[in-house]
Amino acid sequence: MQKHFPLVLTLVAAVLVAGCAVKDPKNPRFVVAEGKGIKITRGQLDAEVNKALTNFNLSRDKVPAAQLGSLEVNILNQLINRQVALAEARKSPLTNAATLAKEQLERMKKNFPDAKAFEEQLAKAKTTEQAMLTEIQQKIEVDNLMRVRVEPSLQTPTDAEVQKFYADNPKLWQRGETVQAQHVLVKVDSSADAATKAQKQKAAEAALARVNKGEPFEKVAQEVSDDPGSKARGGELPPFGKGQMTPKFEEVAFSTATGKISKVFETPFGFHFLKVKAKEAAKTLKLEDVKNEIMAHLKRLKQGEATRLLLEDLRKEAAVKILLPAPPAPAPVTATTPPVSAPPAPAPAPAKK
Repeated sequence: MQKHFPLVLTLVAAVLVAGCAVKDPKNPRFVVAEGKGIKITRGQLDAEVNKALTNFNLSRDKVPAAQLGSLEVNILNQLINRQVALAEARKSPLTNAATLAKEQLERMKKNFPDAKAFEEQLAKAKTTEQAMLTEIQQKIEVDNLMRVRVEPSLQTPTDAEVQKFYADNPKLWQRGETVQAQHVLVKVDSSADAATKAQKQKAAEAALARVNKGEPFEKVAQEVSDDPGSKARGGELPPFGKGQMTPKFEEVAFSTATGKISKVFETPFGFHFLKVKAKEAAKTLKLEDVKNEIMAHLKRLKQGEATRLLLEDLRKEAAVKILLPAPPAPAPVTATTPPVSAPPAPAPAPAKK
């Protein structure tokens, strides 16, 4: 009997472990995905989802269940891809990855005025310096894998591919009329009374008079303008097309002749006057003008496809299984249930002047 005792213990232990497996999908220890060398828990997934929601300035209670479920699936797949790629990368480890990660983190710290500001940013991002260092090192290792396994197989886009992309996407090469102008803004608060508005308009008229008498536009703009984005540059704005500015500003800019100065006019921001420095007519960019841009785009597409295929193979080799329950189906759209839009993109739309 004694010689079978270790076997009995092993079997009992196995039964106990199986019996202790977490079955509640909401439990932080519940395994949402697994494979050879791959194990991701609900707690790990939740942490990444929370970081993503923080980036969107959202909280879980503000996101519909169906959208939250889709976000979880997307992030889980990212975690799986990262783990299988990292496991493959470490078969031929990059020996200086840790050193490179530390150097990159130190460069990042220099973008902050002091250590406290850096710590505040870490707290806002719901992470720690060590976690960030680990993430940077893992990215360096995975990027190296892609350089070794993906880039050598990429073929330079052919002239035929470039020509086809150009011909298939004519709207991408159309450019509307643009104006390059400089302006002066005398800001008026939206709650200002009539007397205050009249005073502000008088200040704008006085500034215009200085320009019309020969003072440099740049000098007057730097002294008078309330537009923080252009004041230091003498009122100069980047070239803009229709639909980028408030309607009245756009109307004046496009109707003023090149080299001429407008009269004072009002927008929701206050009183302006502007000088048109240059105009460029609407046009269609020629193939030779955008060839390099198209080649770079096609190369990125090829790189993305090659990366997808590599990750697909690595997931098959690891026999990855996703155990996360399927997200709930979206609620049917009815006359009283407006469709729910996706989370906002991280980059805001261009500000209007």
